[in-house]
Amino acid sequence: MNIALWALQIVLALKFASTAYTHGFRRDQAKMQRGEQRFGAMTRPLLTVVALCTFLGGAGLVLPGALGILTWLTPLAAALLALMMLGAIKFHVTCCEKPKIAADLVLFALAAFVAYGRWGIAPF
Repeated sequence: MNIALWALQIVLALKFASTAYTHGFRRDQAKMQRGEQRFGAMTRPLLTVVALCTFLGGAGLVLPGALGILTWLTPLAAALLALMMLGAIKFHVTCCEKPKIAADLVLFALAAFVAYGRWGIAPF
């Protein structure tokens, strides 16, 4: 189980790092038009905060276990990323972006599984 959790943590960390990059630094104006209409001037700072939290959460999935310090951060990071995915689901439902809702549901389930796995099944 430990190897499966490690593999899942690495995959999630890479996905969240890429999401942080696309939301924080390489924003596609055409794809994010609905969100910009909804939040107006708050769009850029909001996306920057989301990108920063996503990047830190992704790093929190891998670095504590790899370094062997503060390993309690890994399940916490996974749980917070799962909560963040619930917020993303709510946002994408509001903006009627159905393909993104499905991806968010998968990411939520995987992050919640890592949180549960690292707290109860196979802690470090």
